[in-house]
Amino acid sequence: MPPSPSPSPIDVIVHSDPAAWWQMLAPYAPLLAAIIAGWIAWRALKQRSLADNRAEWWRRAQWALDASMSAEPRRREMGQQAIDRLGQSPLASPEDLDFLEIGTEDALEDADAARHAEAMAMERTTGRKSARTDAGIQPSNRPASVSPEDRRVQIAAAKARITVDERRGIATPDWIVALSLEKPE
Repeated sequence: MPPSPSPSPIDVIVHSDPAAWWQMLAPYAPLLAAIIAGWIAWRALKQRSLADNRAEWWRRAQWALDASMSAEPRRREMGQQAIDRLGQSPLASPEDLDFLEIGTEDALEDADAARHAEAMAMERTTGRKSARTDAGIQPSNRPASVSPEDRRVQIAAAKARITVDERRGIATPDWIVALSLEKPE
């Protein structure tokens, strides 16, 4: 027998409660997940970039420290100039600045020895002690015992030491400041 239509239509009414808060936010969940993933990726990229920059800074610092110990005066001078520039970098940590300071020590010790030798020679020839103190040192000419090339290295080392000391927040001895003001021959 063929089906016959029902005698009267049936109305179906569905009663529902308002959507819960999480149901209204559900469509935005993929967007929120994408934003969080993007932020994490950005932070990782930023950290990686900083690590790469620090690694490159250290590679340059190694070159500068090696060059500052070279037997060639021109290379030593370039090493001291590189130490000066590297000391200005915000990538240099306090520990890194300690290493850079070490790179300036040999040249500054040589300058200090020449400075003291010159004062001692003056005392021997005049018979009286020098009245100069470290606080009153003015920029001077190169001591006769120091070659012009070595003096350029010493001046560059003095400038580098001033930069490093400023970054570390410590005072640079006056004789080093005076040395940095000398004009190389």
